[in-house]
Amino acid sequence: MWFRDPFERMSVAAHMVASSDFYFGDPYSPVNAPNTGFLYVRSSARMVGVFEAWRTARLSFPGKHEQQVFNEIKFELVDKRGLRVQFLDTVHNAGFCNNTRDFNTLYTMHANCCVGLAAKLHDLGNLMKEWRAYRGMDDAQRRRGPVRWKVPGICIH
Repeated sequence: MWFRDPFERMSVAAHMVASSDFYFGDPYSPVNAPNTGFLYVRSSARMVGVFEAWRTARLSFPGKHEQQVFNEIKFELVDKRGLRVQFLDTVHNAGFCNNTRDFNTLYTMHANCCVGLAAKLHDLGNLMKEWRAYRGMDDAQRRRGPVRWKVPGICIH
């Protein structure tokens, strides 16, 4: 769910930008845990090769979905293909996995760490109600912040 323009937080130096389930302070460190639910890719021959390698790597990790496969091969992609990945800070691009709960700093929200479409839709719907209440506040109320949201409800992490 987008609340503000996430492109404001993206570097033009990155070949790929991904949201993070867990962020450890360095936006270019492959130690960060990616969440490919939000993925921006700059079109280039390098990225075609990255996606071909990513697709091929699925054969080496049977039973894993694309995000898990990417997490397995991200160090190799950085080292051997020169991939520059920017992992978005969870302070601004949050998910249910982390406890960043300040609407004053939130750009996007991802329903990670939540199983089932119905649960995700329920909690994102609640988040949208809280966002509307936040938007109804005057600037002075917002500045007193942090303005916190209550979800997840069904999605327990």
